[in-house]
Amino acid sequence: MAADRGNKGPRPRTDLVEWFTVSYRTLYIAAAVVLGLAAAVGYGYYRKHRLPSVVVVETPGSSATAAQFVSIEGSVQVKVAGSLRWDGANKTMVLNKADLVRTGAGSSAEIRFFNGAVFRVRPDCVFIIEETSEDPTSKQRRAAVKIQSGEVNFQVPQRNVPGSATTISTPTVRTTIAANEAEGRVNVAGGASTLSLFRGSMEGQTSAGERLSLGANEGMKVDAQGRAGPKVTLPGVPTLIAPPPQADIAYPNPAEATTLLAWKAVPGAAAYHVLVDLSASFNRPVVDRKEWKAVSMELRGLEVGGFFWKVAAVDKDGTEGNFSEPSRFVVSQGGPVGVPPPLSLDPLTPRGRTVQVKGRTEAGASLTINDQAIQVRPDGSFNEILTLNPGRQEIVVRAVSAGGGVAEQRRPVVAPD
Repeated sequence: MAADRGNKGPRPRTDLVEWFTVSYRTLYIAAAVVLGLAAAVGYGYYRKHRLPSVVVVETPGSSATAAQFVSIEGSVQVKVAGSLRWDGANKTMVLNKADLVRTGAGSSAEIRFFNGAVFRVRPDCVFIIEETSEDPTSKQRRAAVKIQSGEVNFQVPQRNVPGSATTISTPTVRTTIAANEAEGRVNVAGGASTLSLFRGSMEGQTSAGERLSLGANEGMKVDAQGRAGPKVTLPGVPTLIAPPPQADIAYPNPAEATTLLAWKAVPGAAAYHVLVDLSASFNRPVVDRKEWKAVSMELRGLEVGGFFWKVAAVDKDGTEGNFSEPSRFVVSQGGPVGVPPPLSLDPLTPRGRTVQVKGRTEAGASLTINDQAIQVRPDGSFNEILTLNPGRQEIVVRAVSAGGGVAEQRRPVVAPD
């Protein structure tokens, strides 16, 4: 056996070749495995650290360009795009393209879009969101809505990016507000659309192909066939006089008391639309008079509590202008039993067809002359020039204190024929 071990010869060349071949193949395989692992790790790192940047470009575009409810009153429902179900609205909802909003009787909703546009959806309205988008490169912002039925008030802020726009459509007209600030109202009833623009400008086209353009304080009606009526000038906005804002009017017996509402006459107004409500949304008005001729109104038997009121002027053709800013007063129980305010008048001396009515009452009192509301100065004085009719007539001056007491003076005058 020792001799056998001592007779070892050199390893055959073929064995060396096989050994080196196997060794290099193993190295190649190992290198491939290492490279594969490195690629997998690198791809995982890329997904972890690079993909979110892609999402930041796209995903915030959809969430940041949505609309949301600011306020919800009463029965308001939402049907999400692609769904057949109406769900109750809530302020956590995000409204996107093709979502529908529906308000019930005595209900309303305020919706704010990502571009700052605000839409106040009135009762019995169907409101559709058609577009909410922003170009990530140009930053152009576009919002589009469709009012299928009912009334919607809108406010659109000014935008500084060219190409940004807000589009408002109805079944018979499509309008666009470009970069300017705008405020107005759209009403869809009986298939016809009434557009009223209080501020700004808007361009549009009817379903019959007619072009239209509205500026500040202008309106237009488009009939159910898409035919545009004449452009009209809207009546001015009334100035509320009495009660003063946040007035607390105390009556010993509110159920039998009379509260006077008064406002300044609007030139060209043939009537006024007067709304009084327990809420600033005016969804369930306790007073809704659309053809009130005078510039004052006496409300008898108001319950104890707070009331909001506002007035819009209506011209001879029935065109209604913008409402005044709402004012609030409070009716409470207590105070003196209808103590009349002091009321004094200077002598009335007609000069042709005019006469100066000058005098004084208590500060805070409401005053009318021949049923026309007159502003009382902070010191209680008043001074008004009236136009007279030919012949003999009577001038009636009436003052109502904050507690409901009434003072009245009547003076006869004669104007030349």
